[in-house]
Amino acid sequence: MGETVGIIGGGIVGLCTAYYLHQKGYEVHILDEYAFDRGCSWGNAGMIVPSHVVPLAAPGVVWQGLKWMFRAESPFAFHVSFNKALWQWIQLFHQHCTPQHVQYAVPHLRDISLLSRKLYEHLALPQKNELSFETKGLLMLFQTKKLREEEIKAAKLARECGIPAEILSDQEIQVMEPDTRVHVLGGIYYPGDAHIHPGKWMQWLIQQLKQAGVKLYPQHTITDLQIQQQKVHNIITNQETFHFDHVIVAAGVKTTSLLKKMDINIPLQPGKGYSFDVQLNRRRIHIPALLMEGRVAVSPWGNRLRVSGTMEIGGDPHTIYQAKIRGILKTLHAFYPDLKAEIQFPPQIWTGARPCAPDGLPFIGRLKPFDNLYAATGHGMLGLSLAPATGYLLAQLISGETPEINMQPFDPLRFQKN
Repeated sequence: MGETVGIIGGGIVGLCTAYYLHQKGYEVHILDEYAFDRGCSWGNAGMIVPSHVVPLAAPGVVWQGLKWMFRAESPFAFHVSFNKALWQWIQLFHQHCTPQHVQYAVPHLRDISLLSRKLYEHLALPQKNELSFETKGLLMLFQTKKLREEEIKAAKLARECGIPAEILSDQEIQVMEPDTRVHVLGGIYYPGDAHIHPGKWMQWLIQQLKQAGVKLYPQHTITDLQIQQQKVHNIITNQETFHFDHVIVAAGVKTTSLLKKMDINIPLQPGKGYSFDVQLNRRRIHIPALLMEGRVAVSPWGNRLRVSGTMEIGGDPHTIYQAKIRGILKTLHAFYPDLKAEIQFPPQIWTGARPCAPDGLPFIGRLKPFDNLYAATGHGMLGLSLAPATGYLLAQLISGETPEINMQPFDPLRFQKN
């Protein structure tokens, strides 16, 4: 084919997009401001979750976030400031926290999630052990009647759109986790979910791309995108200038500032999360879980456990608030009380900023009126889960094929008029 594609951003979305474009015969180049060794793609929970069909923008989220704002250990918060873009984002977010928007978003999140899950099977299964790829499903655990009602409602919604979900008692949960006590009222089991070790997955994917001839450019910070005749003609970096036939911006939260010069409005806010790994004396937890009262994710890989949580909108993405870490640990110990004696305060905390769209749907597609410019960002907490489908669909778009699913809900210009 001979056409070139430049991808700005070397996270999981950029790498998966490069993979599928290379498969279609494009010459692919990836530019990253770091060394392809950091970002949300490395520190996340590694969950592949078709069960997550309800968008972040859902009824009650804003009110809950406002209530939690004044609790230091809370899992979700808005850091309100005089930042105009943040206030605009919060306003848009609030507008989409409606039952009507959930009803609209659910089938589209389902379609892209199921496509991504299928692609993971194809990509990861041959080397599943090396990548810690496990298809054990996901447990949504709760300790209160309020969360029980909410999760049963979510499970029924999932079932209605074809996602298997099982409502379990506390005894049934304990049978599934025989090697440690689980203190819960009950839970929902989603057997179609999976999880993978994100660090191993990133390393393997980078290795595959290098072996295939995809060119990776670390420490390349974008300083300008030059336009000529409704096309991105040149990408100017701190090191050199590039020209590509097609350009994809997959730069996470920095996508907004990169495109602002071209009067393209992609409203994103960083949703900060934390994670840390703990080493247990043996494998105690077998099935990944979300601990709903504290919104904590638990991902087991053998006797190593990754614990992650919080969604802080609008705060400094690099500051580590120890109160948030205490809140995550408090939730972990409340659900798995036997682990308390084994886990000391974690020595190394990771933090990262997820790119969050105000309606909970990612931005994927062409940025009109430019003929060769595309965006792939805004996945929020679902970046790793949706990355293969995002790359696969973009490769179909760029090569002129009809995408496998309806792309209209993910139109990156859907807020342009606002």
